[in-house]
Amino acid sequence: MTEVISPTTPEQLREAVSWALGSKNPLEIIGSGSKKTYGHSVAADHVLDLSKLTGIMFYEPEELVLSVRAGTSLAEIDALLRDKNQQFHFEPGNFPGLLADGVSDHAGTIGGLIASNLSGPRRIKVGAARDHLLGFEAISGRAEDFKSGGRVMKNVTGFDLSKLMAGSFGTLGVMHTITMKVMPCDEKTRTVLIACDDMESAGRAMTRAMGSENEVSAGAWIAQEEVGKFGMDMVTGIGSGIVALRVEGPAPSVAWRCEALRKLLADIGASEELHSANSHTFWRAVADVAPFAGGTGILWRVSVAPASGGAIAAKLVANTGGKVMMDWAGAQIWLFLPGGDAMAAKVRDIARLHDAQAVLVRAPDDIRNQVSVFHAEDAALARINAKIRENFDPEGILNPGRIGHRLTKRGDA
Repeated sequence: MTEVISPTTPEQLREAVSWALGSKNPLEIIGSGSKKTYGHSVAADHVLDLSKLTGIMFYEPEELVLSVRAGTSLAEIDALLRDKNQQFHFEPGNFPGLLADGVSDHAGTIGGLIASNLSGPRRIKVGAARDHLLGFEAISGRAEDFKSGGRVMKNVTGFDLSKLMAGSFGTLGVMHTITMKVMPCDEKTRTVLIACDDMESAGRAMTRAMGSENEVSAGAWIAQEEVGKFGMDMVTGIGSGIVALRVEGPAPSVAWRCEALRKLLADIGASEELHSANSHTFWRAVADVAPFAGGTGILWRVSVAPASGGAIAAKLVANTGGKVMMDWAGAQIWLFLPGGDAMAAKVRDIARLHDAQAVLVRAPDDIRNQVSVFHAEDAALARINAKIRENFDPEGILNPGRIGHRLTKRGDA
């Protein structure tokens, strides 16, 4: 039977890790559990539950800085920021509907977000979640306190551990306090929608838009059969797949740039615009990967060079029979396979051919224990990462196997 440990303070957290280290009992680290199925299953009989380690430590809107406990929900943080017309500029999605059954749609935590380094549509313009992490406090696998950064971007000296912790999936340390940079919301937001059913044409259109002077802050392509899942009449009314391009900023500038984009891409297809609330609703659905949320099926995330996105998406569909959605102007392809076959060899062969990376985001436990979830590291990088893990967690008690290739039989790595 799995034992759950639920600390409410950093001191209790340190005591829990110290006990695990002394007794050599590995820990599975979770917040709300909304990302529990992202990565390999963890080899541990004890769960370190951070969902009670919550609270706002400080929020200084004028200084654009926020510090919170790791178990604080993204929904609570989002409400706090919206009250001051501010936001996380990297626009994180909230993935419970995508990854977890029986978990609230608003259950994602800030700790899980940073640990997995998830970023939304604006990532192409402002960077990833790790680029907005000002600092953190954590407990290492040695049961020692450590921290990095602080309240401003310029206070990092020595090793920038914030970059290292973001995306480490809790394998280097357990963060209990996270300090983030926040940004004001833009005065005006509009989204240009262009009718386009062809993936390669969509990829070229997004590349042209991003290369123009129109400062596009997000670009996506949605297939016609997935458009209806957005639940927006203005979107489904186009009657085809769509290229979506977002423009933000002062109202006169936004209006001018939208018109310029519609003229620039008039050869692709007819165009419409989403304003304000409708635009925000649309991009929230893109960030949450709404077309592929709920139900079952295999989900891959393929990271590619933006200019190659359309061609690679078309190749993935042709070789797997799956469905795709493109985000990050083609740099991020979500591939959905409705059956029980992950088609790992085909997906990864296409990724390798185009110098891309493929990560298995959602799959049943048996598949995740047979197929390497994360993109295989080359030998030199694997040695560096192993040395880092050894220094932070020498006994391997923090989320063992979560990001490693702990396969039950030979996989595709």
